[in-house]
Amino acid sequence: MRYRVTIDRSWDAALPRWQALLDGPVFSPFQGASWLSHWYQRFGVRPDIEPLLVHVADQNGVDVMALPLILRRDRLRVIEFADLGITDYNAPLLGPLAPMDEAGSRALWRAIRAALPAADLFEFTKVVRAIGERPNPIVLALGGEVSNLFGNYLRIDTDYEGWLRSLSKENRKELGRFWRVFTRDERATFVLAETPAMVETIYAGLTAQQSERIASLGLPYLLDEPDYDAFYRALVLDGLQDGSARLTALMAGDELVAGLYGVAKGDHYSMVRISTAGGAWANCSPGRLVIERTMEALYRQGFRTFDFTIGDYGHKRSFEVDNIPLVNIYEGASWRAWPTIGYEGAKAFVKRHPGLERLARRVLRRAA
Repeated sequence: MRYRVTIDRSWDAALPRWQALLDGPVFSPFQGASWLSHWYQRFGVRPDIEPLLVHVADQNGVDVMALPLILRRDRLRVIEFADLGITDYNAPLLGPLAPMDEAGSRALWRAIRAALPAADLFEFTKVVRAIGERPNPIVLALGGEVSNLFGNYLRIDTDYEGWLRSLSKENRKELGRFWRVFTRDERATFVLAETPAMVETIYAGLTAQQSERIASLGLPYLLDEPDYDAFYRALVLDGLQDGSARLTALMAGDELVAGLYGVAKGDHYSMVRISTAGGAWANCSPGRLVIERTMEALYRQGFRTFDFTIGDYGHKRSFEVDNIPLVNIYEGASWRAWPTIGYEGAKAFVKRHPGLERLARRVLRRAA
């Protein structure tokens, strides 16, 4: 197949070509129009970033695939997905002519690579292997190594009460107990933000709680930097209009006990930020409770896929989620990428051999 590859440098320029793909099935809300438009409008103007919105069609103009990429200039010139640490799953948008075999996928990648600007490294992380029942052509073409990160999701195709009964007895009883403990306070309530004023109130509390929590752990934190804060604020305020972002909370009067920020497309809801007050509220596990209350509220509105996104945390396992395997791909495009390729290859080799991994950890501990 001969391909026509078009690369746009702004979201507005790409949108007419991408519209049909955006209106079709995508892997997650991270490949939806709301997330991508806000991402490119906020981060695509940075001086170190060049947007690369790749669209591929056949010679008759039939959609093959779209890739939301950027060229990031740092020590190396790196082509990667539009991510910067906040897009939990990276995936193409597939058209009807996207190849489903290795040979066709390699031919497609050769056409895309020939159209891309010069770079040192292709670094595709947190890449999904499949989009629905269709394989990801990027993974078919380039392979990759299994990531340490994986997604977490569950699908409720029964009634909500039936899903609750499917949980282990311990997990089911705990969720009921958490709600009883929380509502001992007569001010306690669950809130689904529906006005800009309520969104601003909950968002301010959530960001403050998150920042304080990460600071107490001595970890680096970027979500309160101006660009990231403006991105999330605009995303959720605009999401009030079309339902593409949801903000929910447990409140005790004016006090935020827990906040949950999610993005949505179709019947798919993905959780992206969560915060809790802790302290005296810890005995009702506010994080788990705000998730369960949000799930029930959104289920009543027609949502069926509840995506806990990346990260291996106990509260996710307690909902008995399924895992989404992810892949990391590193492909050199110049000699400058050789150290990175070598380092990532060594890490992948050690991971494939548990004995070596245990030895490496012991050596690092002794060196520390």
